[in-house]
This record gives sequence, structure tokens and C-alpha cells, in this order.
Amino acid sequence: MTRNLLIVFFLSAWLALAAPAQTASTASPSSFLITNDDNSAFSDTSTFYPILANGTLKNPATVSTGGAGSGGGYFAANRVAVLNDSSSPCAFFSFGVSNTIVGVDILTQTVTGSFSASPTDNGADNGVGLVMNANYLYAAFSTSWTIATFSVEPGCTLQFLSDISPLGLNGGSVKGMALSGNLLVASYGDGSIQSFNVSGGVPVPNNDEQYSTASSAENYPDGVDITQDGHYAIFGDVSTTGVVEVSDISSGTLTPTVVYAVSHGSAFNSNSVRLSPDGTLLYVANNTSGQVTAAFFNPATGVVSPGCTSPRLKGFDSTFAYLSSPVTQQTSGSGSVLYVAEFGQPSAIGVIHVSVSGCKCTLTEAAGSPVLDQSSQNLISIGVYPPRPY
Repeated sequence: MTRNLLIVFFLSAWLALAAPAQTASTASPSSFLITNDDNSAFSDTSTFYPILANGTLKNPATVSTGGAGSGGGYFAANRVAVLNDSSSPCAFFSFGVSNTIVGVDILTQTVTGSFSASPTDNGADNGVGLVMNANYLYAAFSTSWTIATFSVEPGCTLQFLSDISPLGLNGGSVKGMALSGNLLVASYGDGSIQSFNVSGGVPVPNNDEQYSTASSAENYPDGVDITQDGHYAIFGDVSTTGVVEVSDISSGTLTPTVVYAVSHGSAFNSNSVRLSPDGTLLYVANNTSGQVTAAFFNPATGVVSPGCTSPRLKGFDSTFAYLSSPVTQQTSGSGSVLYVAEFGQPSAIGVIHVSVSGCKCTLTEAAGSPVLDQSSQNLISIGVYPPRPY
């Protein structure tokens, strides 16, 4: 008996030593691309795509979030917000018809709750745009023209605080938002822009509302991003060319915007913008020409210089009609791989490799692009985990 027990013991030990280590294919993924599928039925979903080291998206998992999306709306209104909390990373999804924001634990992909703002807050027409930091989440409701403030609570939950009712100078509603430090910057559908102080949580206007410089030529600021140091706000314009605008916000308020033409050839409509993690490239989803542009950005001066524009992405005008929501794979440098949402039937994610050499760049669509999102015909917003560090 003793001899048999010894044999079993040594055999078990040898098998433990000989067993292969866990491989990347079986280990829990460390990064995800995340979609808000934005379907207009009360059984909405989000889709989580594990991101491989080379930027490839594989083996998506669908999470039933409930709620009902708008099935379209403002392309620059982000409907996915990601909280990079190492102990409890969270994703929040907005749904414009049900007027709810749903939290999901990213690591377990389980729903943590559905949260509502005021009974009068409504985003049915054009969705609900989200921005957040570690303490607060802000939700712009397109139909009620309100911005609701939620406190971020433990366990990927939210607590509604209050809302405000900002308007553009000509009565426009909020389209895009960006957040940096104590400054929230918003664009309106009438060509005006505004900033708010959020040091106390609920936004307080900074009395700097103004029309953007390019709006006089019927180029209207839509998407918004802010540099990591909070020095500049960048607006992507709805335009018949490729136009962005930059405002110096180092004083804590908006200043008149400087206008830059960025796209090449037939690329136009630059309403979705995103800075690279190192802040040296400005990615532009040319919403209605099916292309992507990368412009060089000088973080010290705020100057935007021409870069490169991709050919039309595969499937444009056949399987998809619009592009939006550029995000990057990595959290440093150029971001390595760029992803964009393709609004189509079904929708998909465009995958673009970014190459930079000195003052030249190249955007090349990946061989496996686009990656279908079978759960959506209305894909407007995507996010990544871990998110860009600002």
C-alpha cells in the first residue's frame, strides 16, 4: 500500500512539473474592444472582442445589457465610457430610448446595474453621449437637451446627482463632449462651443460660450478631444471637406478656435476625432466618405499639420455607410492599431494599421478588416480597455 501511494505521489508531481504553462490562447485576455450595439429593442447588447497582441479581434462575447438604444443619432456622442480601475474596471453603456445607463464589470462581463437620471431626461432622438473620470460620469440627453451628473460608486455602479439644461447660442443641443481635470468642453449643433467647471461635480458654465471660427463657413464643431495636459481642446467639424479646430484652454476657458484643413483628396466630414496616446497624431474618422485621416499635432503649440488619409475602407457604400468613434489598441505612442465603428447592416469594426516615420505616415487597412458585429446594425460607438490614459 505504501509503495503504491509513493508511486501515485511521484507521478502526480512529475505531471505537475511537465504540464505546459497557460498560454495566451487560454489565459484571460488583458485588453478588449467594446461595442455599444445600440439596437432599438428592449433587449440591447454590448459585444466584447479580446484584442490579440497584433491588434487582431477574436472570439467576441455578447453581453445582454437590456435597455433600448436609439438605433442611430449623433456620431460624435460616445455611448461607451470605460473606467480604468485596476481593482474593478468598468464599462458604461447609454441607451437613448430606455434612457438608461448600464454598468458592466469588464473582467467578468457581468451587468452591475441599470441607472436612470431625472424622469425628464430623454435621449430617444439622437442618443445619450457619455464622458467620465474616476469620480463622475456625465450624460448628454439629446431629446431633453440636458446633461446629467452621476457619481461613480463602488462595484461599477452610479448614483444620479442632478442635471443642467445647457443650450447653444442659437438653441442647439449638446453633440460632443470631452473632459479633462476640472474642465468639461461641449459642442452644440448650431456651431457654438462652451466649457464648464466640474470641480464640484455638477457642471457650472464658465461664461465662455461662443461660435467656433469655422462655423461662419458652415463647418460645425461636433466631436471633441482634449490634450493630456489640458492645454488644448480639439474639435472635429461636420464639413464638406476635412476641417478641425483648436482652442487654447490653458486659462481654464475656451478661446477663439484656429481652423486647420487636414484631409486629403476626396475625404470629407471630420466630425469624429481622437488624439493618439502620445498626443502627436490626431485621428479623424471621415464620417461620410468612408476614410480615415491621421494629422500631425504639436502638443506644445496646438498646430495641426497634414498627415495621411486612407483609401476608402472595404465595404463602404455597400455594407456600411458611416464611420465614427476612432480608438486605439495601445495606450502609448501612436496607439499602433486604430479601430473605427462602421454603421451598416450588419455593422462592423474597421481595423487600420498605423505607421509613422518622421513627418510621414501611412494608414493601411488590415487583411482581416472589417470585423463583423453580428449583434448590431447601428454601430456608432466603441471603446477599448484599458483606455487611453487621458
